[in-house]
Amino acid sequence: METLKKLDDSVDLKVLIPRYLSFWKFFVLNTLLSLVIIFTYLRYTETLYVSNTKIEIIDKSQDSEMALPTAMTIFNRSMINLDNEIGRLSSFNLNRRVASELKSNINFFNVGNIKDSQLPGEFFYDNFRLDFKIDTDTISEIRIFEISHNSTQKLNIKTFDQHGNEVNNLVFDNLSTYNSEHELPFNLEIFDKNANIKPTLKKIIFNPFVEYVDSIIRELEFSQMRSSVNSGNGSDQLMVSLTHPNKFIAEQYLNTLVFEYDKDGISDRQQEYKNTIDFVDVRSVYLSKQLDKIENRKQKFKSDNRLADIESDASLTIEKQYDYDSELFKAQSEKDLLDLLLDEINQSKFKLLPVNIGLNNATINELLIQYNLLVKERDRFLATGAGPQNTFIININSQLERFYLNIKNTINNYQASLDIIISNLNQKETEFEDIFKDIPKNEKILRSIERELEVKEALFLLLLQKKEEAAINYAVVKPTIKIIDYARTDKNPIFPRKVYLFSISLFIGLFIPFIIISIWFFFDNKIHTAEDISNISDISIIGEMPYSSDLNSRLLSDVTVSSRDNILESARMMIANLKYIMHEDKSEGKVILVSSSIKGEGKTIISTHISKVLSFTNKKVLLLGADLRNPQIHKYLGIEKESVKGLSDLIYSDKYSLDDLLIKTDNLSVLLSGSIPPNPSELLKSDRFKLIIDGLKKDYDYIVIDSAPCLLVSDTLQIAEYADSSIFVVRSNYTQKNLLRFLNELNTSNKINKICIALNSVGNSSAYGYSYGYSYGYKYGYKYGYNYGYGYGYEEDK
Repeated sequence: METLKKLDDSVDLKVLIPRYLSFWKFFVLNTLLSLVIIFTYLRYTETLYVSNTKIEIIDKSQDSEMALPTAMTIFNRSMINLDNEIGRLSSFNLNRRVASELKSNINFFNVGNIKDSQLPGEFFYDNFRLDFKIDTDTISEIRIFEISHNSTQKLNIKTFDQHGNEVNNLVFDNLSTYNSEHELPFNLEIFDKNANIKPTLKKIIFNPFVEYVDSIIRELEFSQMRSSVNSGNGSDQLMVSLTHPNKFIAEQYLNTLVFEYDKDGISDRQQEYKNTIDFVDVRSVYLSKQLDKIENRKQKFKSDNRLADIESDASLTIEKQYDYDSELFKAQSEKDLLDLLLDEINQSKFKLLPVNIGLNNATINELLIQYNLLVKERDRFLATGAGPQNTFIININSQLERFYLNIKNTINNYQASLDIIISNLNQKETEFEDIFKDIPKNEKILRSIERELEVKEALFLLLLQKKEEAAINYAVVKPTIKIIDYARTDKNPIFPRKVYLFSISLFIGLFIPFIIISIWFFFDNKIHTAEDISNISDISIIGEMPYSSDLNSRLLSDVTVSSRDNILESARMMIANLKYIMHEDKSEGKVILVSSSIKGEGKTIISTHISKVLSFTNKKVLLLGADLRNPQIHKYLGIEKESVKGLSDLIYSDKYSLDDLLIKTDNLSVLLSGSIPPNPSELLKSDRFKLIIDGLKKDYDYIVIDSAPCLLVSDTLQIAEYADSSIFVVRSNYTQKNLLRFLNELNTSNKINKICIALNSVGNSSAYGYSYGYSYGYKYGYKYGYNYGYGYGYEEDK
């Protein structure tokens, strides 16, 4: 409450606010001007939009579905370094590929009177064909091509260098450059289907490729998206933003950038598989040669050692050995049987020989059977009594002898063949025993060869498997990113911000006048209202007279007792207040001194109108012009200053009488200042002037003296002793506040009797922040109303 009270004491808002509002035209004009400037700026300045795309980086560590969980995956921590990904997205190499693919260093414009608007290359014309004859990546300096055409089917292309100087001007027929030889870096053809093309002016700018890529990188911005689960941790999602004057171009660039970024990541992953395939191809050739070499060694070893299969060969060798052993055993047994049979034959001549003893020789067995049959036949004949010399017996014995010899020869031959067989079997058995002894050694050597072969084959098969896996992965490699949102552009531009600028404009439109007016108010040292006087001086204020533009042209003769204008009402108010200052019991006429501090404050206006109003009260009133230096009363009488004598002439010369010099109108008499003397102060302090005043007091009820400004000259102080009351005129918006100090000194030093102040020209000009109007109405008596305001300034001294 104390703060509000202090604020209310220091600043009277009821006065201050209307004071500022009196400059409403200035506020409105400045605001409109500011809005017009902002509107013009917005109309022709380049508008910038922000396009955004949102992507999610896919963690490569999660590619394998069979991958074992790690501490990172268990605690849901990403293996992605987003700073590295941002570095890739903002790399020159990646953006170079994007700019090269889009040819975005080639800019297309619609040329306007003040502002050129950029177009996507696809919308340069409604129907056209454009081919570049150069590689746009090699552009190193700015080149500008201005293109115009009209209904005459002429295509005009002007070439400008980077400084705007025209280099070349070419004209082509049929709206096409394809049919002519030229040095332009492009060919353009405009298809005129309607045969009525409106005249247009367009422009193509070739920007240096490297500088353009650097500039586009500077416009890219990256921000990590916050995780919705835990706001403290960032997600694997990135927001990529691009500031550009054309929405379509920015969106196209961002989408291509994301595509190339994904393609680059896929290429990196494919490169791993490609390297794997290449490595397998190279290694496979080497392993294939190694396998051939090892297989040739195996083949040669088996061929040299007549091996098919170690195990089967060993089994076959054993079986063969068993067979040879069995045959050897049979042959040996057969020989033993022959030996036994031969012994039996040698011991048993003409006796039955053993048959079917196990011999496998059918001839011997048959001879034995035939021999035994002859023996039995001989024995039967002998049993019948035939003697040895029997012819039949001799014949049988002869046959037995032949059979006996035949049997022995056959046995001997069979024994010889068995010996050969046994010898061969023994030799074969020896050979198989040697072969069997070499089997472990050959098996070891062959096993070493096969082991090396198996290792090489396993490695070869593994590489072939890896090659197939790499080929499959190369063909179906996973993407490196997931596009959350394709490029989108905010409908409101980031620059200029219309609402923001219009708000700033409105603020400036109001703030600048406020500051200027406040500074003006701060340095304003003029008196404007009666309150300003009261704050500086304790001298009483008897009234205020409003400003009127026709005062200088109005004559006193035009002022009548029935007049009710604001000037006369103010004069009546001053006279009413004077009654409380002057003594009414004085028998002589009352002298009212009207003065001011400096020239131009309006003392003559006050003195003339007070005199006129006093004359309406049936009192004899004299208006005395005591300003002998710059008299002004003649203006209100409508006479020339030099044509009438006055006070100075009366004081200076005895040839003039008072009655001859007075100008009388009803109850008002006027004694002008007369001729301007060289010594006004000496005239006014002379005894002659004193006698004149004393005489006038006896003849008039009121003497109103219009004196000179007392701050500039001492004339007023010379005659102040004759005054019953002194009115000092202060002009609103004209008199400086520090002049009131002079009045305070006069009041405290009693150099002038009963000083009071009249505020003149109130409402002169609203430029000072005051609007002061007077109104007067007649209802149930007189009613005075004052509405305080601003400004008053008219030139009194003309």
